[in-house]
Amino acid sequence: MDKALGIQKQIRDNAKTVNNYLTDLQNWEVEMKRKEAALNGQFEQDLPPVRSRAKKEKPVQVAKKKQEERIHSSDYQAWEKFDVEKACEEVDMADVGPTSLDSKRSESAKLEKLREEAQYEKGRGNTFVKLAKWDEAITCYNRAIELVKDDAIYYANRGLCYLKKDSLHLAESDCTEALRLDPTYVKALQRRAAARERLGSLRAAATDLTRVLELEPKNNQARTQLSALKTRMGTKGSKSKSSPPSPLSPSSPSTPVKETKPVVTNIVEEKPAIKLESADDKWRDGIGENITVIKPVKKPPHLRSKRPLKPITIKEIQLGKTTIEKPPTRLKIEEIPDTNGSTDSNKTEPERLTNERGDFSPESTKLVQDAVTKEKDVKSLTPPVNSVQFMTQWKELQGNADAQSDYLSIIDPCKIPSIFANALESSVLSQLVSVLHAHAHKFSRVTAYLQALCNVKRFSALAMFLSVEDKQHLTKILEHCKTVENSSDEVIEDLKNKYEL
Repeated sequence: MDKALGIQKQIRDNAKTVNNYLTDLQNWEVEMKRKEAALNGQFEQDLPPVRSRAKKEKPVQVAKKKQEERIHSSDYQAWEKFDVEKACEEVDMADVGPTSLDSKRSESAKLEKLREEAQYEKGRGNTFVKLAKWDEAITCYNRAIELVKDDAIYYANRGLCYLKKDSLHLAESDCTEALRLDPTYVKALQRRAAARERLGSLRAAATDLTRVLELEPKNNQARTQLSALKTRMGTKGSKSKSSPPSPLSPSSPSTPVKETKPVVTNIVEEKPAIKLESADDKWRDGIGENITVIKPVKKPPHLRSKRPLKPITIKEIQLGKTTIEKPPTRLKIEEIPDTNGSTDSNKTEPERLTNERGDFSPESTKLVQDAVTKEKDVKSLTPPVNSVQFMTQWKELQGNADAQSDYLSIIDPCKIPSIFANALESSVLSQLVSVLHAHAHKFSRVTAYLQALCNVKRFSALAMFLSVEDKQHLTKILEHCKTVENSSDEVIEDLKNKYEL
């Protein structure tokens, strides 16, 4: 949007420049004709008129344009023919006024208008600063700087906003630009000193504060800040450059140097004080317990990671336990005698021993365990209310098509559009089609699910990304709907059009 506005402004400026050039050219042509007529003797002398025949010059009346009829709001054809650029140019020319012969008056009027607009944007930015809305204030100051680039106040105010947002390098550069335009701007010096102090450039910040005290000796805030900086740098109480040289300095050879005896002092190392931790501190740090305590990490905003947050499943564990209880890995199988009274005489000896002892191979044990856990997971499933719940459960069932089909079967087809809203993705749509194709026998009405997916927002865009395999699955699903569910031909044709088959 900003680029489009910039292009429009450039077009208007170019049109005004051409108009001024043509006006100057026309005036020059008239002047040349007048001089040529004077050289040829055709110049009429400007003599006073005959008495009583003098005609008063009538003021030049500017022909008023007829006020055009306003276009009615419902007249769309007239609005299509309306030239917006020409109307904007007429408004701008009415504000600036007719161009003069040398274009100086028009240029000054333009500059004055630009400064008024810049002052307006600055006032808006100051209002946002009072409300602590730094981003909006920066936008206003950016517009003011685009209009007038030689005003130090705009740069200094924008530097204050960057300083409040912890954008320290940008704040320093803006204050530097403001000081380039006005080296005696005290506020810019103070704000640059604050930015440099927080960036760690203590000497540069001290230089700025010293300059502030030179300009305003009664500035107590700058004096306090400078003393704090000197304390941090370890220079508080040191002699300045204007102090007299010391006797040991090589610049004063004539002064006698007294011999000083070295004084030996014993330095006693102080042992760090042992901090006694209370019971609450031990509990917070997890001392004496076999657990890992996760503490929050405090970082400034400019050092924090920009990566998106990942959801982590939190499970409750009783205090003192380090592992999560898992379901048993072995199942005890009991023999059930046949009604005819027959036993396992037909089985081989290893098979009967396996049934008696309950020993299984690792592969069979894993298959039985997965079957039990999947059966428990399917029983514990509940219909989702929104897309977040659906995607969370759907990802947990990833790789288990049977469980996904069971989960999809407990969802009412009428609620699918409200569950997904705008969150349906092409990959999820492809997975849903694959599940419906592979497990169509589990659903009472597959047609209802296909129709419900068509009612999801942005479905027409998602249907464009269906692969060839997905469309083959959809063709077979529609055959199932026609033969097994006895869906009408109109419904089948409608679904083919919507899925672009």
